[in-house]
This record gives sequence, structure tokens and C-alpha cells, in this order.
Amino acid sequence: MNSALALAAITTTIRFVLQRELDPPQRSGVAAGVMVTTRHPSKLAHSDGNPQRGINVYCYQVTPQATGNVAALPTRRSGDSLMARPTAAVDLHYLISCYGDDESLEPQRLLGTALGSLTATPVLTTAVVAKAVDRYRDDDAIGPLLREVPLEMGREPARLSPLTLSLEEMSNLWGMFGGGNESVLSVAWLASAAVITSDDHVRVAPPVLIRTVDPRPTGGPLLESVEAAGPGPTAVVERATVVLRGRRLLGPDTRVVIGPVEFAPGPGSSDSEVHVGPLTGVPAGVRSVQVLHRSPPGPGEQPSRTLASSNAVPLLVRPKVTAETTATDVVLTLDPPLRKGQRVTVLLTHRSGGGPDTPADLSFDLPRVATETTEQKVPRSDVPEGIWLVRVRVDGVDSLPERIGDSTFGRPVVDVGATP
Repeated sequence: MNSALALAAITTTIRFVLQRELDPPQRSGVAAGVMVTTRHPSKLAHSDGNPQRGINVYCYQVTPQATGNVAALPTRRSGDSLMARPTAAVDLHYLISCYGDDESLEPQRLLGTALGSLTATPVLTTAVVAKAVDRYRDDDAIGPLLREVPLEMGREPARLSPLTLSLEEMSNLWGMFGGGNESVLSVAWLASAAVITSDDHVRVAPPVLIRTVDPRPTGGPLLESVEAAGPGPTAVVERATVVLRGRRLLGPDTRVVIGPVEFAPGPGSSDSEVHVGPLTGVPAGVRSVQVLHRSPPGPGEQPSRTLASSNAVPLLVRPKVTAETTATDVVLTLDPPLRKGQRVTVLLTHRSGGGPDTPADLSFDLPRVATETTEQKVPRSDVPEGIWLVRVRVDGVDSLPERIGDSTFGRPVVDVGATP
């Protein structure tokens, strides 16, 4: 059963299976007027003078069903769109309690009837669920809900089977219910499985209009390394040029994807070496680099298709930062611009000035970037007096300060005086 009401529908169906065995014509040994309820066990009625009689169905535990949940994976494509509605398969653990006049053995007679009816109905088929819904359709408490229950049973109907609980487990179970009630004659039963399916809409691809055969050599592009053009560190900055090395890099229509941006190979590119640059629009951080081979657009404005793709290689894109102070803030200007969702940490290293208690280093984790921007601010009151070397860390990649001499980083710096 796939509806979000599956748990309630299964409980109601078990109640119906038991109740129909107690309705007229009466079976031998079962008193008239016995009702099946779904109360909490602590609320079962007892009266010393005139004992109440009945059968109670209570779902005391819900556990995930590993088999059903594994069968439902995966439900999403790599782009986070749904390929199937997410489902959760669970097993329902029930306590069937029978109570009545102990002198006339009513609990035992009711339990015998319950065991017989549950054993005779091991599968909650669509027909049984439909009869249960029809039986309790006018019930003030659950009738409005049952009218919304779909009768389709999904992958397979729920199945009923007995559970074995030791005396200690049964005692602990009744102790958990509380309420001061003494335990009554009970048996545990399992309903497996209830499948809950979300109401999310699934995107279905349109049918294929034209099928084409496009022969091409086996083996796609293989990317071995990505590095900055010319001498220097392997990390790159905005508007730098990078060199990709590998095998079979050029195809009919080659594109190089760096982060969210696509580039065409530059002049001088070959099958083993591709030049890309200048890098514009690539956000700072660790970005993946991949080579794609695409087909030319087809007739009738058919879009091009990706024929082959290389492995992905990481590339560090360093941010650049300049800093200045205003009356209220230390203002940082970053290049490339920050994109929504990026994380920024401001790193300050004390150079000179200030007092003896001035810390050697400070760091400020800023809120995630809400909109594209080139500016971030740190309240001036949070930075002690002195001259500070400024760096920023964007998505895990630090900016590189400029050197003064051979072994000293000297820029960018910001001079923070006393707060006005």
C-alpha cells in the first residue's frame, strides 16, 4: 500500500478482519456484542463488577524494512531531479490484546478467534482493504481519512505473520505502556510491509523522435593533468591560462568544462595538450576540469549531444583580494566575484602596531554568500588596532599575498586605527 495513509489503512484492515469473525452469525463460544478497538493499551476498560470484553489492536512499533528500501534506490538523477518517487518501506508491529471475564475464559476464547481469523487472512489483498474501508467509511473518527485511501496495493500487498515475544519482552512492553493497567492476554503480530510514497512530481523525458547511429573511435578523452601556463604554482587566478595534458583530447567539437563555465580550446591545442584561457567567470575554490566531445547540431535544430567525456581533474582557483577601512568596516574586494552559496573566511595576520595583547592571527567565518557580489565586510570594531596582512579563503582555497623581498608577504595590508 503506497499512500501516506497506509499505516492507518493496514491497522483498520486488521481491525476489520477480526471484527467480521465476531459479527452475527456468532461463532460457537464467542459472546455477542464484542467489539474490536484500536485504543492505547493503557486505556483498556476494566470493571471488577462487570468485566468489559473485547479485542484491541495497537501498533506499538514501526521498523524500516531493508529489502523494500533497497529496492527503491536510487530515486534521483545526478542533477537532483526525480527519476522515481521516493518510497519508505516499513514493518508494523501489532499487539493483539483480548480481555473479558477470566472466570468464563473469555480472553482465551477471543484470542482463539483472533488467531484463527488472522491465520486465515495472511495477505491484505485489495478486496480485503476495500471491505474494511467500506465497513468504517461512516465512522466519525476515521471515516473521513479512509475515504482518501487508494486501494492500489503498490509493489505487493501487506502480509501478516505472528511474532514471538518472550515473557520478559511482553512484560517490558506492558510496562512501557504505563497507565497502571495490568497486562492482559496478548499476542504480537507483524504486518510487512507498508510502503509510503511521496507525492513529489517525477520528471518524465519526452519520447525519442529520431534515432541515429553515430560511429566513432572507441576510447574517450583521457585527462592526465591540469596546470597553469608558464612557471609558477599550479593554482590559478582569474583570467589566467591553463594547460590540459592527456590523450585523445580533441574531438569533432571539443569543450572544456571548468566548474560551471565552458571554454573552447585555444590556439596551439593538440590531441595531447589543450590550452584554455583566459579563465573568466570561474568562481574561486576547488573546481573540476573535464573535456567533452560533442556532436555537431543535427538537422531541424536538433541539439548537439555529448559523445564522450574525460575523467575529472581538480583545479584550484585562487581568489584575489584588496582591502580598505571605512569608519565602520574593513571592506574586502574580491576577484573573481563570489557566487551564491560560497563560503568565505577572512584571515588576518598581525604585522605591527597595536598593544602587547594583540593576537598574532584572527579569522572570521562570514555567512554564506546570498547573491553574486565582489564585496565582503568585517566590522571594524572586531579587529584590534594595528597593521594586518589580509587573506581570504573561498571554498577552501586561500588567496596568495604578494611578496616583499624573498621571504616576506607584505600585501595586501590594512591599517586599523582606533575605532572612532
